[in-house]
Amino acid sequence: MHNLCNRLSYEYRYAKHYISLIMKKLIVAILVLFIGIVGCEKEKTNHLPPSINFITGNDFVSSDTILGLGESFRVGIDARNPNVNLTNFIIKVETDILETYLDSGMNTPILHFEKYLTKGIKESEKWIFIIRDKDGSSSEVSLLISIDTSSVFGGIDYFQSVELGAQNNSDASFFSCSDGLSYTLSEAYNYQDKIDMCYYYDFIDTDENTIASPGANIDESVYIGEFGLNNWTTRRTSRFKIADITESDFYNATNDSLLLAAYGQAEGNRKAKNLQQGSIFAFKNEDGKIGLFMVNSLSGTDDGLVNISIKIQE
Repeated sequence: MHNLCNRLSYEYRYAKHYISLIMKKLIVAILVLFIGIVGCEKEKTNHLPPSINFITGNDFVSSDTILGLGESFRVGIDARNPNVNLTNFIIKVETDILETYLDSGMNTPILHFEKYLTKGIKESEKWIFIIRDKDGSSSEVSLLISIDTSSVFGGIDYFQSVELGAQNNSDASFFSCSDGLSYTLSEAYNYQDKIDMCYYYDFIDTDENTIASPGANIDESVYIGEFGLNNWTTRRTSRFKIADITESDFYNATNDSLLLAAYGQAEGNRKAKNLQQGSIFAFKNEDGKIGLFMVNSLSGTDDGLVNISIKIQE
């Protein structure tokens, strides 16, 4: 019995010592974790949020203003953080809904942004420019663009029948909205600063019949040789959206009201893919002009043809 009591006493003391060691280690671990969390939070909050400002002067719009329907305006943004890199630049447009116009990722201490934007058909548009840094801190500036009530919808240019050949067709593959002319690859190379569209058949990404612009991510195997897009120094970018309108709507458009409504304010994609007869896309070129194109017919693959009708702001 005496031995049993001694044994139990020993095991009790051992268990008490073991539990004490565990508690000490647990307390140390909790303290280390706490110090780490506090240290991280302290490091994060030590940095000021990024700065963001409108560029002023020249023809930049940097404060609330009134513009006509479809009128273009130039905005410039300067954003920076000397301590933490910038990671996201976001532009939102608030009317009766809130749309994201742009959401661009980056990893840089400084952002310089310039772009021509377009006044839509809404009575007022709040344009919000947001910069976010690696700490998750953000800053924003905004301006209100109101409509000039005396303004009227603008005129449009109509190119009724534009025929473009795919990359292995001898017909012209490139189109300029400014002069309404089509260009072959070698001709377009000499007029890079005016080319808004190109047509090709894409076997690579299964996009099939595609209208894009030289600024899109077009594989270098599509347009090859000395005049290929990789050798261009100016690659204009147009943006495209599927338009929720009918052929009758397209034919009946006599001013830019339908064009503006069809494109909206959110930015489009750099390609109009998988074209079919009757497809209608809204687009905006690099000059900020908005248009619509409708596919009248298409045939073939990389040596095929597409015929489209185009309506664009004058």
